[in-house]
Amino acid sequence: MAEALAAIFRVQLREVDVADADGDQEDRNWDALASCEYSRVLGNVSLSLDIYAQDSVGQQPPEAEFSAALASMLGTSVLYPPQESAMSAHWLVTPEGLTTRARLSESDDDEPAFTVTAVEAFVDGLPDVPVMNLPEVVREQKIATPLADSFAESLQSLKGAGGEADGLTITAEVAEVARIAKSYLGAWEKLSRRAENDWEPSGWYPVDFYREVLGYRDDIEGYLRQLPENVATLYKRYLDKVDSLYQELTVDDEEHVIVDGHDEPTAGSAQKAWWWYRRPEPMPWSRG
Repeated sequence: MAEALAAIFRVQLREVDVADADGDQEDRNWDALASCEYSRVLGNVSLSLDIYAQDSVGQQPPEAEFSAALASMLGTSVLYPPQESAMSAHWLVTPEGLTTRARLSESDDDEPAFTVTAVEAFVDGLPDVPVMNLPEVVREQKIATPLADSFAESLQSLKGAGGEADGLTITAEVAEVARIAKSYLGAWEKLSRRAENDWEPSGWYPVDFYREVLGYRDDIEGYLRQLPENVATLYKRYLDKVDSLYQELTVDDEEHVIVDGHDEPTAGSAQKAWWWYRRPEPMPWSRG
């Protein structure tokens, strides 16, 4: 470990301190340029590492690059947390350079066990761990929403001194409804942007998530009725653009796969809004 850290940080070996977090601390090099405290853990993860480099260390690679180098030098897979959300799956990099996502579970025991319970690609060191697409990865992905962002910017530009402009009064209540409406518009736009980009970066999309967003589109209608006329008109301008994009990127769902949840229509199904009767082709959840 010390040799690997010295190589990655490009410091002398004597400037690296590696120690058991639960062991004797008397011989620690507290002035070391780079340090690593390790703790042995239960589960199919063996060690938890706390690695630190002082600001004076000029070579400090990004976490992904650092983890790949560490995995290669130690000959073992390395897990590191995602930037987007602590709730999402960790990244895992193997000694051979394979990078995938891994679901890491922590038990509630007094001495918790850390277990990789699923991965998105087969890992030699975890042969018994199921390989599957992880929905939590999809949920936490950052997708640009230029139309929803433009609505928020346009609404802001309408505000004058005291929150009034062009006959529009932006009260705290109106601002809150508009904020929520913007978030739902953003979720609706994200769905179309994913379809526009062939469901990248994951390349698939869970059908439950798809129905969830269609429910958000239902909710938009309620928020639209709560907005003052001027704000509603502005909001509708961007909503229509997202609706048009969705229509362009989907086909008629003649089999009612979305609305009924299977390949055959259900007799007497309650009629829903038009967006429930359109779907992507090919369907991205079939890739999962």
